[in-house]
Amino acid sequence: MELADALGSFLSSEKGKIVLNTTISKTQRFISRKLSQIAIEKRTLEASGEELEDKLNTFYKLVTNLKQDREDIAYLLKGESDKLCLKVEDMLKSLEEKETARIKQCLVDFYEKNPEFSPTVFRDEMQKVIKEEIVRGFDVFRKDSEQVISNNMQEAFNRFTKRSNDIIREFKTAAELLFEVAMDTTEFAVELTKDNNFYYMVQEYTAPTEEEVKSILRTFLPKSMSRKMVFHEMMERVSSDVSRNCGRTRSDLTTRIHKTINHYAKQLKDLGSDLIEQIEQAIQKGQERRKAGDESVRIELELLANKAKKLEEHKGKLTNIWDAINLVDAKQGQINMV
Repeated sequence: MELADALGSFLSSEKGKIVLNTTISKTQRFISRKLSQIAIEKRTLEASGEELEDKLNTFYKLVTNLKQDREDIAYLLKGESDKLCLKVEDMLKSLEEKETARIKQCLVDFYEKNPEFSPTVFRDEMQKVIKEEIVRGFDVFRKDSEQVISNNMQEAFNRFTKRSNDIIREFKTAAELLFEVAMDTTEFAVELTKDNNFYYMVQEYTAPTEEEVKSILRTFLPKSMSRKMVFHEMMERVSSDVSRNCGRTRSDLTTRIHKTINHYAKQLKDLGSDLIEQIEQAIQKGQERRKAGDESVRIELELLANKAKKLEEHKGKLTNIWDAINLVDAKQGQINMV
């Protein structure tokens, strides 16, 4: 009794209603699919040999067309991927020019404002300036580029998803007309997870052998000349550091683009497969019964009629339960509004 009370309490709660509604919806879709299969198998059993052959030829032409449409979309997706990568290339080219000029100006300002630093300290401090400015510039770019690419990708996926659903609807409508049966609506959708591996990297500076030699030579030069040597060295480093980070950012961005589009394309490979399988199973079962002889066909038709009747009864009961649950909520909502 306690279990029954607990179950009743759960099902009357908001969460319980959601679970129950979801279960009912899934069960109704399953029943609808079974009823469609029964209807198609019935058409397969009742059709003449010539009529069945015509239906099958038409059906497999529809399947061929759907598969060709899938291949066409996959090809267009590849083009979309290439287009986005070219956009990244243009964005990074602009960034490299802008950031190189900006950071060099920062070094000029630092050079003019800090005449008291020794060449060695001056070099270390300028390295810090380069690193800080690269982080600042690339951080802004990262946020802006993420938004631009995300928007472009979402627009592309919206187009491809709409086209994919149009293809499914066209195939479904043609199959319904061919087999004279209503089929459950199927929608193509892709769930995209957010990838957090979008980052840039800043090179940590090291002192190679060549730099050690330069450092020794600077100790024998006047401070003003040594500072200018350091300044020109750091100015040259800006270009290579910005370029290197652009390369790493390019790799990160293009990898994410390819990964996301490949994920979408992989799911697109199965576009319509469930619907095709559903119809093929019914056709295959009907053909097997036809080969077994007229008596086997007659028995199968009776069994199908009984199965369809029971499924329709179950579907009606589920509809009544659904209405009972949701009409109560609707009436309660109206009372609350009053």
